[in-house]
Amino acid sequence: MDIAIALSGGGLLGAAHLGALKALEEAGYRPRWVAGTSAGGLIAGMMSLQVSVDDLIQFGQAVSDHPERYFGADWRGLADDLWPRLGPPATGLVNPDRFIQGLLALAPIRQPRLEDWYLPTALTAVDIAQILSVAFVAHSEAKPEGHWTVFRRVPVELALKATMAMPGLFTAPRWENHLFVDGGLTDTLPADWAYAISGHQPVLAVNVATLVPQSPDHLGMGEILSRSEEYATNELSRLRARRLPVFTVSPNTRHIPFFGFRDYRRLIAIGYAAVRAELPDIRRFFDPAGQSPPTG
Repeated sequence: MDIAIALSGGGLLGAAHLGALKALEEAGYRPRWVAGTSAGGLIAGMMSLQVSVDDLIQFGQAVSDHPERYFGADWRGLADDLWPRLGPPATGLVNPDRFIQGLLALAPIRQPRLEDWYLPTALTAVDIAQILSVAFVAHSEAKPEGHWTVFRRVPVELALKATMAMPGLFTAPRWENHLFVDGGLTDTLPADWAYAISGHQPVLAVNVATLVPQSPDHLGMGEILSRSEEYATNELSRLRARRLPVFTVSPNTRHIPFFGFRDYRRLIAIGYAAVRAELPDIRRFFDPAGQSPPTG
């Protein structure tokens, strides 16, 4: 069965998306329309280049085993930030160029553009220079409610770098008069985009970074800042998707760090188990009359 999929942001917690997608694949569900943000945007963008979930899992394992081979500190950018006469200031502490190039090397097309995406696809980001919510979109003229600036004819590399550019951490890409940062700031679970580009099909959303109550004794400054941002962006996504037919699967990642490289395989297993546990309800959601034969 072809379905519309929305994948949330969540740093390395996004590995749970791979397990969720594997379980859906085994159950006979095929993503036909895909939308994603940040980690979910990377996966959605690569799926739309016909890269398999298995290949993404294998690549993710290589990154988790040796992250230093894929991410480097932007020392030149930091120097330019301290001495502006040398060039533009830094836009992030970590340069993900080698990571992005490794991802794109999985695709059958070299230097792909959005027009090369195989599926109707939407990746969200924010233009922090022009103060705009933006989306990189292919094979659909539709867009959800709200003020969106849409890019349709740019390199996939730009879209991937933009959607994952966590403010202050990863290098934010400059392009013309734009400066793009992580789409989680505006729509961390873009179910509204999946609904729009699918022509209003029901949407299966996977949220790998759901906030849960914690003891205040264990929350410091970093956690307060990150949870505050996550709360705001989750609420914004919930409001954007209100009244839409969305079934959300929320893998239990509550005790795993945002960048827990050592938990990669555990996260995949958590995502897989979350979908398997929800399969009866997922089937009822997509086929309330029970007319489609069960699979998986």
